[in-house]
Amino acid sequence: MHHLFDPADTPYNVTWYDERTGSEISELEQSIMLKKTQVWFFNVTMQQNGKYTCVVRTVNKCYKQATGLVVTEMTSENCVRPQCGLQQIRAHVNDLLACPLRKYLKSVDSPSIQWYKNCKLLQEDKKFVPNKDMLNIRKVHLDDAGFYTCKMTFRLAGVIHEMAETIECEVKDEYLMKPRVIEPVNEIIKVERGSSFRKNCIVEVQGKGIPLVEVIWKDQLDFISQNTSHRVHQEPMNESQTVDGYRMERTLLLSAVSEEDFYLNFTCMAFSSRGHPTGQITLVPADPNLLLLLGLLLCSVALLFVTGVILCTTFKVELALWVRNVFPFLYQTTAGDGKQFDAYIAYPRVLEGSSENAEIFAMSTLPQVLEGQYGYKLFILGRDGLPGEAVVDVVQDALSRCRRLLLLYTASSLCSPEAQDWAEQQTGLYQVLVEDSMSVVLLELEEIHQPLRLPHTVRLLKDKQGALQAWKRRKRWAFWDRKSEERVNSLEPSARFWRELRYHMPIRGKAKERNWFSF
Repeated sequence: MHHLFDPADTPYNVTWYDERTGSEISELEQSIMLKKTQVWFFNVTMQQNGKYTCVVRTVNKCYKQATGLVVTEMTSENCVRPQCGLQQIRAHVNDLLACPLRKYLKSVDSPSIQWYKNCKLLQEDKKFVPNKDMLNIRKVHLDDAGFYTCKMTFRLAGVIHEMAETIECEVKDEYLMKPRVIEPVNEIIKVERGSSFRKNCIVEVQGKGIPLVEVIWKDQLDFISQNTSHRVHQEPMNESQTVDGYRMERTLLLSAVSEEDFYLNFTCMAFSSRGHPTGQITLVPADPNLLLLLGLLLCSVALLFVTGVILCTTFKVELALWVRNVFPFLYQTTAGDGKQFDAYIAYPRVLEGSSENAEIFAMSTLPQVLEGQYGYKLFILGRDGLPGEAVVDVVQDALSRCRRLLLLYTASSLCSPEAQDWAEQQTGLYQVLVEDSMSVVLLELEEIHQPLRLPHTVRLLKDKQGALQAWKRRKRWAFWDRKSEERVNSLEPSARFWRELRYHMPIRGKAKERNWFSF
């Protein structure tokens, strides 16, 4: 009737008719009671077998429904009702039977139900547990099959009555336990923002039969979408059979973890008739990878170190000259060291040709650059010595007053016997080269093709500290590409040659010596 209209809002009237006679049924008849929409028969007899019609009238409509009443005579030897309802239970698990009279419980007063199996009253024990309109059967066995009768005793209109129904119980040799969530189990998982994430929900059901279990992921608001194009979605459920049951898996997938996913509970639920177990995960931001950070730091330090070494190696001369120019107070002044000249210029003057180039370079080019542009004081034999003085005396005296010795030579100036005789005559110069009593800078003005013809002391000195080669035009990355060193015929040294020469010249500092005990 609730499907036709709302009984609470619509006034209606119910009338019952006996189709055998066409007469209206009233409570005046013996053993019959009308209660709302129901008609109750007490002490049923075979004569009451037949069809009965219910007519429901409202203000605007009329509804009619016929019901057949089948009366079967009971025998005293058999307590089982002829009309039985079939109910199935599963073996090896706990299961239950439902009393068919449960639908009448709200229509009567003081109802109580008793259960019988094969006409024997069942008492509560380890096997059977009556629970109102249900009968719980523990650890169902095949022997539990049979006929179960539930008898309801109740009060109606002040009179105590009884009614009963019989159930044919069939035991199926298949069972399914309550689903169990294997994974996840309330996990807190650390993930990195922006990374992809996937998590399997694994549910196991032990037993035999057809498992009606649905595994699904949900968040705190709604079920997770199954659309694979969404950032957060769940993949289709996979079901497989195991040795003792079934296994279901469903994967939660986040293509890119965002800030809103953190501290949000993702729950896996297993829906079944035996319960709804759940498993939960919570995503939290991952801790910083200290090993990665340490590795990056060490790599950065190593890269900076290598870069610094390369830069210092490449720009060593430029850096040193810049520091000397910007921070002269870091270097001790040369004033008061007893020296008058910054450098002694020595070159052979006995041959023509290449030695003439050396003389032009020594007498003109060097003074113009070192003295004219940078303020160094040079001693050049023949320019600064007094006429008539002995060469040996002049050389020894000049060397004692100079801070550096600049030895200029060409391809032929020191390789001939005359040049070697000249070097031996310069006893002071020879003594400096042998004893290493002062800093010597070799200036190679031309390429030397036969270095073994150089004087022994010069050759040793060149092997030890090298020589500044004015005949080369060096490019910046010459140490990576040796072919980038260009040779020129004219004696026009590059700017880098002059920087290297200034690097070997005395430092013109401004720092003075302090006497900590004077005031």
